[in-house]
This record gives sequence, structure tokens and C-alpha cells, in this order.
Amino acid sequence: MAHPLQELVHKGWVWQGREAAEQLAPEQWVSSGWAELDRRLGGGWLRGAVHEVQVQHHFQGELPLLLPVLLEQTKPCLWLNPPCQPYWPGLHYQHLKQAPLWVQESDQKQALWAFEQALQSKALGVVVAWFDSIDAGSVRRLQQVAAKHQQIAFVITPWQQSTEARAYVNRLQLSWAAEQLHVAVLKRRAGWPLPAFPCNVERHLPERRRLSA
Repeated sequence: MAHPLQELVHKGWVWQGREAAEQLAPEQWVSSGWAELDRRLGGGWLRGAVHEVQVQHHFQGELPLLLPVLLEQTKPCLWLNPPCQPYWPGLHYQHLKQAPLWVQESDQKQALWAFEQALQSKALGVVVAWFDSIDAGSVRRLQQVAAKHQQIAFVITPWQQSTEARAYVNRLQLSWAAEQLHVAVLKRRAGWPLPAFPCNVERHLPERRRLSA
């Protein structure tokens, strides 16, 4: 009979730290575009991974945070269930190469199916999805698909009080303080959580947003 702890590990409910010396090949990382965030994540966004970004409210700074990696995409990106229709003139002003494909699906099961299909498509770049909630089993399934197809995906969710484990490679939480966006690392690969630090996304915000932030 398996030890109860081993059963929890098998289910992915226990975080397993790794030695800091464990290194990945440089090509397995994609720079976030923010030097301090890259340093704290160990190299940037990991390929073949789903990353979570928690926000207190929509458009708190998640798009400026992700903009550098979106700018590097040569293929169309998929935005799944964004809170409002993407505004292409504004994105084009930020030098995005192609308008994102926009899918709105209120049925959670169908939305997750669309997410999986996008991760498997060689015609798409980064996938960004907004969910009010998503269960641990679905996250684990998405992570498996992303790893198999070496795709990068981001899930934008509300701030969560639950401490239930999720299979996200990185879990970030955004907040504003002293007119700056702060990023807390709730979970990262091969490392402990880290307290919030300022991330200078303001240069990617319209002037009116910078003045009101």
C-alpha cells in the first residue's frame, strides 16, 4: 500500500522543491521582457507551461505585463474569454504584429476544450485565457497538453483565497501600490514564493491610465 504522502505527490497536491543547481537549456526559456521578473522566475516564462496571473480586477496591468512576450509572437495569439472585445487599433499602436484571435465561450467545458485545441495548434502563438475559476484537474490537463506541444499559455484569474495546489508552473499575483504595479510570486519552478516587487509596466499604459493609476 502506497504511503499517504506518495499518494498526494502522485495527485500533484504537494509542491516538490528542486535543487537550485538544476538548470534548463536556454532555449526552454522565453524572456518576460522584464529583467527583474526573469531573474525571479529563473529565466523568464518556461516553454511548455501554463502560467497563472491573478488580478484584483480586469485590466489591472496583466496585458502590459504580458505585452513583451506577445510582441515576440510571429503567429496569431488566441485570447479566450477576454472581459471585453480586444481593441486592435490600441494593440497595433503597441506594435503587436497581428490582431489576436478572439473566442468567447460561456460554457466552461467548451472553453476548456477550445483551450486544449489551441495548445495543440502549430498555427497559433501564445494563448491567453480568462477564467473566473478553474479546477485543479483541468489545470493539470492543460499543463500536460502545453508540455507535450511546447506551448506557452497564461490564465488570468481573480485573486484567490484558496491554498489548494494547482499545476501551474508559475503563479503570480498583481497589485498596485504607490502608483506602481507590484508582482508577487506565489509559486515558481524550483524555488520558494517571493514577496511583491515593483514592475515598471507604466510605459505600456496609455497616458490617461498612467495619470489615473
